[in-house]
Amino acid sequence: MSAVIPVGMAELKIARCPEQLVVYGIGSCVIVSLYDPKSKAGGLAHVMLPDSTGIDPKVINPLKFADTAVPALYEALTGAGAFKSSLVAKIVGGSEMFPPTEDFENNIGRDNTEAVKKALKKLSLPLIAEDTGGRRGRSIEFDLESGIIKLSILGEELREI
Repeated sequence: MSAVIPVGMAELKIARCPEQLVVYGIGSCVIVSLYDPKSKAGGLAHVMLPDSTGIDPKVINPLKFADTAVPALYEALTGAGAFKSSLVAKIVGGSEMFPPTEDFENNIGRDNTEAVKKALKKLSLPLIAEDTGGRRGRSIEFDLESGIIKLSILGEELREI
C-alpha cells in the first residue's frame, strides 16, 4: 500500500509514485500541483496568501505566499529530478468561505487564485486544469501514478481533474 502524505497550510511536499499527496479542508487557500508524467514525480504547495511584497523576508514563511511558494515548488521538483519540460500544473481552492462585508473588493480566494496563475505564467508552466472559486470547501487526493487529482466537495459527487 502506498504512503499517503498530508500537506498542511503553508507547506510544500513532493513525492513519487506510488505515494499520494492529500489536502483536507481547502477554503480560500489555493493548492498548486505540479506533475511530471515522465518521472511520475509531483508536488503540492498550500498557498494561503497572494503576495509577500513588503514583508521582511527574514521573518516570513515563503511557502505561505503564491509569489514565493510556486517557484519553491518548481525548484524542489526539478531539484529532485523532475523534467522541467514535462511539468504541468493544476490548481484547486480559492473559495470565498465567508459572506462579503462592506468591502466587496476584498476576496482572498480570488486574489490567491489570480496570484497563483501569475506565478505559474512567470515560470511558463502550463495550467491544464483548475477547480477554483465558489463558496464550498474542498479536499483532494493527488495520485502520482496518473497525475489525477480526486476532488471532493461537500454535497457533490467525487470528480477528477
